[in-house]
Amino acid sequence: MIPPLSLRVLAFFDARFQSGPLGQAVGGGDPWARALDAYPARRHHSPLLQPGKALGRYDLADAASAGRVVAVARATGIGGFVLDCHRVGDQYLTGAECLDAWCDDDFGLAFRWTPPAGPATAADAAALMAAITGFSPLLADGRQVLVVNEPYRLADPAGTVALLRRAADAAGLDGLYLVATAAEARGGLLDAGFDALLDPGPAQWRSCKPAELLNGYTLLQAEAGQADGGMFDDTIMTYAHFVNSRMVDRPSRGKVLPRVMLDYADWPDHPQGGATLLASTSPTLYRRFLAGALTYVAQHFPETERLVFIDSWNHWRQRSQIEPTTQFGSTVLDETANGIRQGGYVALTRVGEPTPGRSPGVDHDAIAALCRQIEEGLSVPA
Repeated sequence: MIPPLSLRVLAFFDARFQSGPLGQAVGGGDPWARALDAYPARRHHSPLLQPGKALGRYDLADAASAGRVVAVARATGIGGFVLDCHRVGDQYLTGAECLDAWCDDDFGLAFRWTPPAGPATAADAAALMAAITGFSPLLADGRQVLVVNEPYRLADPAGTVALLRRAADAAGLDGLYLVATAAEARGGLLDAGFDALLDPGPAQWRSCKPAELLNGYTLLQAEAGQADGGMFDDTIMTYAHFVNSRMVDRPSRGKVLPRVMLDYADWPDHPQGGATLLASTSPTLYRRFLAGALTYVAQHFPETERLVFIDSWNHWRQRSQIEPTTQFGSTVLDETANGIRQGGYVALTRVGEPTPGRSPGVDHDAIAALCRQIEEGLSVPA
């Protein structure tokens, strides 16, 4: 299932679930044990979920296992994965070699790079390009998509952008489509040469007020040991408020691509406090979130740049995965597919020339073409 109108849904993907070079470089052993070995230390910390039978605890170094993962993603409507670039010594590892055999023009690979401390160097840029070159690329505007995480760490954003583009040319790439993780265009990143921005994650951008869970009474309860005082240390956002804050008045923030997620909880990395959590999550609201994001990019972005990012496919340690789980089966995966279908249909009925800040008119020719396709499909004998 491929969404219409050149819409592409990408999912952030952790390629460390393998026994291959990347898995060995980041610690070896059982990657699933490392991801799922955390247990809640506070009452309000939801336990980590467990992989379901559909995919299980796969090893991406096994070609058949990697193929099943990509096949399930394709069937859901995902158009590609975004892989992290891990710095190991003087090179970068991505794990892309495990997935590339199952990729093509309809399912490609994008990459996410977190700049190292200090100024970017030509050697680092060359190592990065070597790591992302030679695989089935996920393209936007005809160029390889590269997400730059935490761009405000860059001492010279414009210089780094120019450095990356020169390195891409030297590596034989047909250019880079550079996406900076930032909530709005006011920081000057687009002026520095980035092609688009991307909503940060919940821990990077707390886009709504924390949930009103705490008051004087709960404080007294915590002091008496009758309530979990850890709630005062963590940031807890209600999912409905979080979704609304991410989608309301988006055009005013500039050329910012949506990041959609069902859940988020980074307490395994902050067991003693300081975690960021989403509360009262809902698969139904997540489906609407995803459909709305697809409609938005269809209305406000050029045809070759219509990307929506799902965070994530398999970040199990943050509870944001959409893979099937033991506890909930394929519910989230089904809602993902439904959201992609719904968003694609709504976008198809509303798309026009993208005009920031204004909804385009209905494209009646596109609707008529879709109806003809449906009628032709119904007329084919079983």
